[in-house]
Amino acid sequence: MLYMLSIFSRFVKPRPRGAHSWPIKTELVAKAVSLFRSSPSLEHDEIFRRLVVAGAPHREAARLVEFLPIAYCHVLFPEVQFSQTFERRLPDGSTSSERLLSSEPIWNVAVAFASAEAERSTPRKDLLTVAAQSAEFSAMNDLLNRGSQLKDLRFTSVVLMWPENGPDEGVG
Repeated sequence: MLYMLSIFSRFVKPRPRGAHSWPIKTELVAKAVSLFRSSPSLEHDEIFRRLVVAGAPHREAARLVEFLPIAYCHVLFPEVQFSQTFERRLPDGSTSSERLLSSEPIWNVAVAFASAEAERSTPRKDLLTVAAQSAEFSAMNDLLNRGSQLKDLRFTSVVLMWPENGPDEGVG
């Protein structure tokens, strides 16, 4: 784990010291990946809550639960044409305007983390455990089971269903 953290320290800046702050985002990424892998049947709300209990800020915990599975899916299946944008469901049921995934710092760290794991020969089943938590993976699997080929798949913008600070927005 120390090796992985040192690889990513160049991608993230230290956070200011304070109660419950994470020294670097890669520690938070590693914690989230560990939760996805150790308990693949956990609901995303529960993974979010466990990250918050561990001291992660609500917004960062929410972004990791939303973005990590998508990042792993993008890294594992480069032949698929994934959208590089996302939208967020708003309280009134409409969606926000599209934003680039890369505009979210945690997206960039999540992709770097997933890429490094893939390059380090992390077992594919471990990578898939995280990727399989994404709606894109589920849709891709359904399409492949109906005869589609990976190279023919094209996805539209991801729609994130949680408020900005996660499912418990307003609670912290």
